[in-house]
Amino acid sequence: MTATARDRVIERKIRTRPDKLPTGPLERVLRWTLRVVVALVFAFLVIPILIVVIESFNSVDYLTFPLEGWSLVHYERFFGDPAWIDATLQSAKIAVLAAVIATVVGTFGAWGMARTPGRGAGFAFALMYSPIVVPIIVLAMGFYFVFAELRLVGDWVAIAVAYSVMGVPYVLTSVSSALQQLDPELENAARTLGARMRQTLARITLPQLTSAISAGALFAFVIAFDEAVIILFVAGSDSVTLARRLWDSVRYDLTPTLAVAGTVLIVVCVGLFLITELIKTLRERRRS
Repeated sequence: MTATARDRVIERKIRTRPDKLPTGPLERVLRWTLRVVVALVFAFLVIPILIVVIESFNSVDYLTFPLEGWSLVHYERFFGDPAWIDATLQSAKIAVLAAVIATVVGTFGAWGMARTPGRGAGFAFALMYSPIVVPIIVLAMGFYFVFAELRLVGDWVAIAVAYSVMGVPYVLTSVSSALQQLDPELENAARTLGARMRQTLARITLPQLTSAISAGALFAFVIAFDEAVIILFVAGSDSVTLARRLWDSVRYDLTPTLAVAGTVLIVVCVGLFLITELIKTLRERRRS
């Protein structure tokens, strides 16, 4: 091997496997402290979820941990009870409509504010983002007073509209961030070549915002699917969602079936996030 070839091999190894920079005792302590803190935070967030999932397999008719035995009897009760199934389907129906409304409003709102900058756009952004800032109990009371005046308490479409207000800020934030990375000259070039605003939006802008729109819609769906405060005010006796049914059972029927309902919520939310990430990864691979 010549000297030139040997140098190339050494350079390639340095690029692919760089040596670790020497660190002192203080840096090592800080690094390990950070790792311990991250591990503790992760455990604080994950362990309660795992306990709920494990509790759903309890064999007795009361909540206890550690388990006294393993059984699927509470899953049979959950999926065999029409009340739980109807509540789950009602939650899914409301969440889908709420996600659609929030996605449309948030996407076009973000696009309009990005293309018309100024004080008005800043005020509109703050107004559409305000549902995150305002306490949820205040929003719930406001929705109740409005729905009671319009005689819409218990109407599932009205409930979906209320939840869409909660989902708009997430869609707005996601799409606005994506629009900041999008070159506006692409739209100008399309308009210069004769494309109408509708054609430019459908063929140029929206295809490049698919990932951001999907992420915002996912958050909007999850919020509407498992939120429990607003539904307690506006559901009445006609629209019982899974969160409402779960709350009522906590008060009157404290059994491991509650853990099954919680596990269903966890599986739906985590499953949607995993599916979204999978679609995003596959799309990036196709582009590359």
